[in-house]
Amino acid sequence: MKVLRGYGIYLFSISLLWAFWLQLSAGPQDPSLPKKETPWFLSAESALQVSKYTIVDTRSFVHRLKNKVPGSKTISWEDLSRTDAPHKGELLELKLVRKKLNELGIKQNENIFVLGDGNSGWGEEGRIVWSLREAGFHESYWVDGGYTSYEKEIQRKSNTKVKENKVTRLGIPENKTNQSSAVQKEEILNGLSSKQFQILDTREPREFSGATPYGETRGGHIPGAKSLFYQELFDAKGNIKSKAEVELYLKQLGIQKEKPIVAYCTGGVRSAFVVGILRTYGYNAYNYAGSMWEWSNDPKLPLETGN
Repeated sequence: MKVLRGYGIYLFSISLLWAFWLQLSAGPQDPSLPKKETPWFLSAESALQVSKYTIVDTRSFVHRLKNKVPGSKTISWEDLSRTDAPHKGELLELKLVRKKLNELGIKQNENIFVLGDGNSGWGEEGRIVWSLREAGFHESYWVDGGYTSYEKEIQRKSNTKVKENKVTRLGIPENKTNQSSAVQKEEILNGLSSKQFQILDTREPREFSGATPYGETRGGHIPGAKSLFYQELFDAKGNIKSKAEVELYLKQLGIQKEKPIVAYCTGGVRSAFVVGILRTYGYNAYNYAGSMWEWSNDPKLPLETGN
């Protein structure tokens, strides 16, 4: 009897551990999940204090041609994304993402700084950083202010004779548990009735109201979504607004910090940029990569129009 009782306790312990693991790996299900503030973007000054890093240039072809960054790696968010309908915009299988990055000479254990077009772009730098982190490249950050800020800092450092202390790594505590910041349409759909998620539509107001300028099959927005055009998170100088400013803006929208947030756009680019900002500021935010290209393609999925 003692043997059987011991074996029963053993099985019960294993089942508890298994249940706990399923909860941890089931996606953004726990609204009380603590979120540490770990940056997804850095100032050009902070980035250039690091002695060893790789630059990934995700700017438009014209801007890359006009202002080349020596030694940089070039990649676009489309290179790491699916193009087949209805999955256009979704991230490729992670092993394919890693393969493409490794072929470019980008390594997982190094600091990676992504340059974008800043407030003149679509948030591609945020999408690239999101893609890199999903694939396990945890030390990936975009440079706040884009190429303009990066180039100004390069010039400043070349013109000053002040000796600056260089660091090899940033020393920022990162989440090494491979926790995903992605969410799938099934999770969003299942959570609509219970309002499990706070949903942010990061597109232009006209898109939120029903316009389809970028290839959506149907117009409108996911029921219950709030309009937060990603450009609203830039200040007058083209840099990302401060934590206090963003928190005030979200509070005015009725967004609670302790409840999970899902962001989407047309193909998961602008929303990935917003998710990076929100996670940097301590919000439990997730990117819906398929976004409206996927959602609007399925006639069974609900949409609302108007403001």
